[in-house]
Amino acid sequence: MNCFKYISVFVTSILFAQSDINPTAALKNLSPPNAPAFVLMDIAPSNIIVPDNIQAFSIQTINAFSGNSTDGLGNTNFALEFQPYWYVKREKMNFFTYNNLKLDQPEKETISVNDYTHYNIFGDAWKKASISLALMNGTYNVFEVPQSYVSIGARTRLLSVKTQNQISEIKAQYARYEQLMSSPEVMMVFAKPGLSLEERNTTITSLDGYQAMVADLEESLQLRPLFALDVAVAYSHFMGDKSQNLDATFGRFGVWATGDLAFYMPTMGKHGHVHIYGVLRYLRDGLHRDLDSGALRIEDAIDYGAKIALEFDNLYFGYEYITRDADKNTEERSMGSIRYKITEAFTINGAFGKNFISEGQTVALLGIQWGLDFNSSVSLDPNK
Repeated sequence: MNCFKYISVFVTSILFAQSDINPTAALKNLSPPNAPAFVLMDIAPSNIIVPDNIQAFSIQTINAFSGNSTDGLGNTNFALEFQPYWYVKREKMNFFTYNNLKLDQPEKETISVNDYTHYNIFGDAWKKASISLALMNGTYNVFEVPQSYVSIGARTRLLSVKTQNQISEIKAQYARYEQLMSSPEVMMVFAKPGLSLEERNTTITSLDGYQAMVADLEESLQLRPLFALDVAVAYSHFMGDKSQNLDATFGRFGVWATGDLAFYMPTMGKHGHVHIYGVLRYLRDGLHRDLDSGALRIEDAIDYGAKIALEFDNLYFGYEYITRDADKNTEERSMGSIRYKITEAFTINGAFGKNFISEGQTVALLGIQWGLDFNSSVSLDPNK
């Protein structure tokens, strides 16, 4: 489903000022993310990912498979993630401000595409923010029987950097859209009496050149920023187990930053990219058990690592290696991952390799993400 099949093209740019109709563009959610609530517990198929757009609401499930079925995760691992931006009133949010383009002279009465001359690298901090909640069940290679945890997390994009060529391409494609919408062919559609809004929309979208224009505009919007930096925080709480004389207590707390250096590779597909990621995380980890008393204890740790990934149109391959320096020992996570987007709303994630605290055992992770968008659209009129 193309991003701008949802464009409500009802009037030309000349008629915008004379109509209450506000043309809008739906946004594609290009990278269904792993919820921070899952990443904190090391059960996400990938611990290193910088999503471009986060779905307004998503449901995620994770299952693990290893040589010993009693290790790792149980069958109750669910996360909900939502993006508050789409649930609150947004003032003066049009196509350009959503893409972090700033006006040269904000006080101008009539605004055109050429007035957007600056780029705000911090403009995604609110738009890309999300909150996640998770319920998890497993032994985590620490307990004798699966235990329950509840986790909450949040993330946002601290900054993003687009190249001047990317910005110019977005503006050029939008100018092409404006040119088509003010063309004689479109004006003739509005000159025909008795046509409903739906009939006008159908006629305009059927014009020669319209679909090609939409495809080119969509392609320019899907280019990843050259560099993006996300920050996240999460906390998990151990629910306790009276049968093992374990009280509810602190589970884990983590705060981390993930950077993404993305290179556009058209030979890999229309939306092909090569990603080089880096991650740095502070972890206060309560997933340790004292060998003598059997009680849980807390250790501090620092995670650092890198990932390389190949992104095709709907397929994504990656490999990550993360080192965890803890108080008493050092561990590694070495995982290959794959993600396949079946539809805009449904994605399958998988991973295979060595996880933290797995004692060399190979673990396979399988996740499913289902997302919903509620009114995820912005105005195409720069004067709105």
